[in-house]
Amino acid sequence: MGFALSSHAAIVTQWSATVSDTWIPGSFATGVTLSNSNQTLSWGEPDGFGQSSLTLTSPPANETVTTYVGGGTPPPESTAAGGTLTHHNVPIFNSPMTGATLNSTLNLTALAPPSAGPGTLSPINFNIAFLETPNVAGQCPAASPPNNPCNDIFVLLNGFFNQTFTYLGSSYFVNIFPTSGGVLSILEPSACAAVHAVNSAAPATGCFGFTTPEDATTTLTFGFTISTLPLSVPEPGTIALVGLALLGLAVARRRIQVR
Repeated sequence: MGFALSSHAAIVTQWSATVSDTWIPGSFATGVTLSNSNQTLSWGEPDGFGQSSLTLTSPPANETVTTYVGGGTPPPESTAAGGTLTHHNVPIFNSPMTGATLNSTLNLTALAPPSAGPGTLSPINFNIAFLETPNVAGQCPAASPPNNPCNDIFVLLNGFFNQTFTYLGSSYFVNIFPTSGGVLSILEPSACAAVHAVNSAAPATGCFGFTTPEDATTTLTFGFTISTLPLSVPEPGTIALVGLALLGLAVARRRIQVR
């Protein structure tokens, strides 16, 4: 993977980046509907509230991204806006939704020094297992608000960090992480076991994901970086901490500018 830059290669310090997020057709069960240019999944037999849905929103095209030269936690100025995942959650019965695959494609053009490439990188696929929980008080597999039906559960099945590409002899790493919205964490054993029961690809224990309350809309916002070294985040449970650290640094930086 080449953890260091080649000595003869010039580092690309800035990029123009366009992120495109879609759901992969056929990665979900029959009964789930794909629409909105492959960005929205809808499902369920609603009880007067409409269908539940998962909607992807891509960030503005041609963002300028500064290369982070190093590893560890990148500074806010090297973090660009990624896509968002929004769950419109309503009470659903006989749900066919047990999981889907999110496809994220990054197209890059080197700005400094200027170049025509590298163009579209290999897509990054994120596999998601999902459980539409039974809305029965006292039978919630995941922690849920008082006097509210059970939270639905998402489990993410693959990692976000250190996807690599080589351009003009130098290695770079694409890193994706949440910056706000739903909190990614290691879920309680009962939540993992419940998702595993409907989607065996999800681990029965130690699963990584987030939950969303019924009768609410939850949006998970992502950021991404391009770095010259891999980020030093070995465990998936620390991904949320990286996002929170970046968010805290950005807030502190804004406060300093205001003063």
